[in-house]
Amino acid sequence: MRLFSKILWLLAFLAATFCWMVLFEHGFSMEGFSKGVREEWQTLTTLVSSKDDPKTKDSPVNPPKRQ
Repeated sequence: MRLFSKILWLLAFLAATFCWMVLFEHGFSMEGFSKGVREEWQTLTTLVSSKDDPKTKDSPVNPPKRQ
């Protein structure tokens, strides 16, 4: 039972952290929050489920080459 409680606390912490991050990055309005949740959730799911090599993606760590 303690393990179940710990798992629930961990999930609550992750959800609260996600919401807090979205609020700070996208603004403290319902419109900004709802758009931000959709955008960040999509980014998170593609990051987790992506099977591509992360070294080939354009990111701040691997910026695209200038022409």
